[in-house]
Amino acid sequence: MKKYTILFLFLTGCAAIGKNLEVNVNNDFPHNEVQKIAIVTFETSLKEEGTTGYIFKSSSVEKVKTIFTGIMARELRRWERFVILEGKTLEEELELKNLRKEDFLLTENYSRLGRSIGVDAIVVGEIERYGYSYIKLPRFRPIVAHAFVVSFKAKCIDVITNETIWTLDIKGTSKEDGERVLASVLITEAINTLKAKLNKE
Repeated sequence: MKKYTILFLFLTGCAAIGKNLEVNVNNDFPHNEVQKIAIVTFETSLKEEGTTGYIFKSSSVEKVKTIFTGIMARELRRWERFVILEGKTLEEELELKNLRKEDFLLTENYSRLGRSIGVDAIVVGEIERYGYSYIKLPRFRPIVAHAFVVSFKAKCIDVITNETIWTLDIKGTSKEDGERVLASVLITEAINTLKAKLNKE
């Protein structure tokens, strides 16, 4: 599996945007055989209230998961290479087949999913950070926003062999763009990088 890492740092006045996009592609996999992909709602260890490490989350957990899944689906559809199944449509398909996503996520056995809903691969992801980092100034305000932060991982898995097809490991910060805009920018650039690599196959 080849690894492609792209580092960005943009300086505009006092504002800085940093991005680290790591894209791994399994060059031994027959990518042309993947035509239909199911995107499962991203998971996260973010808490519903309070802080997670130095990240103060500004949206509910379920909303954050929906945001990431939606952006990933949007960018893969724009590629026009795959048929994408996600969100309510995926939930309805699973319900018709008497399946729950937890059944195959916990075991990481996706063959039954593939046979039941007719997909070739599944995309799963983990949201690590979403919100803003902060610093404490004891003599002034107790918390001062420092930068918006987004960090997540995603992988595409073949439902027959459970083989990893490609992975994304994304981290980014911004002092100007909010976390939702930052997440959109990061996912868009990651998928564009993936597209460039797979189009060479």
